[in-house]
Amino acid sequence: MNDRFTTRLAPGQALTLAAARTPRRLVVIGGRLWLTISGGTDDHWLGAGEGLTLAPGQEVVVEAWPQASFQLLQAAPRRRAEARPARGWRMKLAPA
Repeated sequence: MNDRFTTRLAPGQALTLAAARTPRRLVVIGGRLWLTISGGTDDHWLGAGEGLTLAPGQEVVVEAWPQASFQLLQAAPRRRAEARPARGWRMKLAPA
C-alpha cells in the first residue's frame, strides 16, 4: 500500500470527492465505506479490497463505517503521438 495516496477516515467521518473530467477508480484499502454518488438512486457499501469506478462528472460522498482507508486512482495521462511522415506518401516538388 502506498501511504502517500491513501486517505484515512475516522469513525463516522464523511468526505465529498469533487467530480472530475476523467474516470477514476475508488479502492478501499481497509475498513468499510458507505458511498452516495451524484445522479444515482442507490447507496453503495464497499469493504477492504473492493472498488468502484466513478464516471466522468460524478461527485461522490464517502463515509467511514466505522473507519476506512481508500485510494482514488486516475489513469495515467496519455502521451501525445509525435508527428511523423505517413508511410507510403512521397513529397511532390513543384517543377523548377
